[in-house]
Amino acid sequence: MDDRESERRNNTKRSLLASARALVEERGSDRISIQEITQRAEVATGTYYNYFDNKHQIFLAVADSIREEMADDLEPIRIKIKDPAMRVTMTLRYYFNQAITNQDWKDFISRTRLENEVILSQSEEQALSDIEDGIKGGRFRVDDSEFTRSLITGMVRHVVCSIRDQKADRKAIDYAIRSILQMLGLPELVSKALTQTPLPPIAASKRNKHEKTQNSGLAPVTSISEYSSSEYSSSFKT
Repeated sequence: MDDRESERRNNTKRSLLASARALVEERGSDRISIQEITQRAEVATGTYYNYFDNKHQIFLAVADSIREEMADDLEPIRIKIKDPAMRVTMTLRYYFNQAITNQDWKDFISRTRLENEVILSQSEEQALSDIEDGIKGGRFRVDDSEFTRSLITGMVRHVVCSIRDQKADRKAIDYAIRSILQMLGLPELVSKALTQTPLPPIAASKRNKHEKTQNSGLAPVTSISEYSSSEYSSSFKT
C-alpha cells in the first residue's frame, strides 16, 4: 500500500469515527444505524465493513481516539519531566483528573455502555516504558516490570471506577498515587511529597468543550514553576 492509499484510508477512518462520535452525542448509541454513520461520513455503507464489523467496534475505536487526544494534550508536559517518578505522578494525576472533569468522555462512555470495557488511563505500552525508564535510572526498584505494570493498571481501573461511582475523594486518589509510587520502590516520604505535587497547567483542548474543573476533589492546577520551586521538588526538576 503506497502513502497516498494509506492516507486515504486513514482519512476515511477518521471520518467514520467523527461521524459515530457526533451521532452518539446527539442521540445515543441505540438510536443510530451503521447506514447513518456512513451517510454522515459521506462514504458507502459497504466501506464501513473494511474497518469495523459492527457498531460496537466503532464505539471502542472512538473511545480509543478520545484517549489518544488526551495523551496528545499531556505529552508536551511529559516530555519536559526528566524524573521518571515525577512523570508517573503527573500522568496518574492527569488521567484521574480527566475521569472527574472530562464530560465529553463520561457522556460518550455512558451512552455507549462501555464503562466496564474501557479504562481511562495511559496506554499499557507507555506505562511499561515509564517503569522501565525508572528502573534503568535507578529510580524504581522492581523485579518484574510487566507484572508491576499489570498491578498498577488494576489499581488505576479500580480508582477510575470509584471516581465514576463517586466513591473516590481527593484523599483516596492521593492514597492510590502514593501506593503506586511505593510499589515502584520509592520511600514513603518521597512518594508523599510527589503525591502533593499539583498538576501543572495543560493546554485546554477545544474538543473538551464540556470540561469542568470545579469541585474536582483534586489539588488545584497551578503553574509548573510553583511545584518546581517547592521545597520537596528540588531533586525532581524538569
